[in-house]
Amino acid sequence: MTQTTLERPQAKSEPFVAKEPSRRLLAAAEFMLFLIVGLLLLEPILKIGGVVDEENYAIDKRIGWTPVPNRSATYRSEGYSRYKINSLGMRDVERTIAKPPNTFRIAVLGCSVTEGKQVPIDQTYCRVLENQLNASGGPIKYEVLNFAVSAYTLGQEYLRMKCFALQFKPDLVIFTARPNALLYMGPNHKAGFFNSRPIFGVMPDGSLVEDHHFQNHWLASAEGRRVQNTRWLSDNSSLYALIGKCAFSLAEFKKKLTTEFALLFAPKRKRANIIAGSLLPGVDVRTSKQTLSGALDYLGQVAAAIVKEAKGECDKAKCRFLLAYLPASARYRDAKEAKIFSDFCRSMKIDYVDLNPEFDRIERTSTTPLYVEIHPSKFGHERMANSFHRLFQEGGYLKSSQQAGSSHPAFVQNVN
Repeated sequence: MTQTTLERPQAKSEPFVAKEPSRRLLAAAEFMLFLIVGLLLLEPILKIGGVVDEENYAIDKRIGWTPVPNRSATYRSEGYSRYKINSLGMRDVERTIAKPPNTFRIAVLGCSVTEGKQVPIDQTYCRVLENQLNASGGPIKYEVLNFAVSAYTLGQEYLRMKCFALQFKPDLVIFTARPNALLYMGPNHKAGFFNSRPIFGVMPDGSLVEDHHFQNHWLASAEGRRVQNTRWLSDNSSLYALIGKCAFSLAEFKKKLTTEFALLFAPKRKRANIIAGSLLPGVDVRTSKQTLSGALDYLGQVAAAIVKEAKGECDKAKCRFLLAYLPASARYRDAKEAKIFSDFCRSMKIDYVDLNPEFDRIERTSTTPLYVEIHPSKFGHERMANSFHRLFQEGGYLKSSQQAGSSHPAFVQNVN
């Protein structure tokens, strides 16, 4: 048997060729490249369009937060305004700390009602009032300086006045309180960034206590550290702000959805408490009236101590002091709170004015809305400016401290 030998052909030697990179790795690199380029292009687009630049505050460890100087912002929540914080950190036109000669200055302290982001700066009652005061000409120029900052409590107003506003040498200080200002003075563990504020109380002898423990606790928390460590990104990146806003909106939607499901499956007798708890955590509707009354009594004492201290600082600075209770729709007001303000101002002989009666009268007869939801509309700001203008003319407020003397007759009144 013949044996056949099969010979395997000798393989030809080939030069070494490096393996091609993985297609998946290449696709991932291309994706990252396009993502980076896309984000770099998106950032200026968001900046030019004024997207998610509503918040313009930086943490201030003494007061809580202050507006970021020279920063532009767009407000869309109620009404609309596009504006720029001035170089001194005020929602106002440019000002100088040094008072120009022949100038009468009015410093206004307040919260979102006075800051007035719902309307353009020139439509806020501070600017309208300034224009009214200067309309007749004359040797004296009037400046109405807006030191208001959204979400400020009465205690924060006092600190901003003491640490900042009095540097401008005002001749008159208007210290404003919005309806429900008393209940807003306590801590709120769900307030996020707005937890970064001092809390005020009173000692048994009525003296004012400034407490930063709650504020420091939040600043030391994970959320507080994140806000402080990412301040540069928050101030300079619209994209970062967009991501943060989306995350916040998602969290709020989750809370709302949880509440809705709880209401859907809860017995009728528990639904009222679920609704109250979603608005005011820990509130039981069966005891809320008693709790509310007691809270107002104590917080009224705190407010009285704050106003007394603020008035004392103005006396030292030789400027007149006025407490103004600003208007809001009747459904957002508490009659007891207004009485608390008027009572302690009368007892301490502090000038006080309540603008709500006049606004209630106008609201009954006017078809033009005074409010944008809970804040004043353009028409509302005009009415407030008119009220203050008339009050100043009738009450002799536009005299300097030297002209009016060292003491002024205090009064408590409603504007009608």
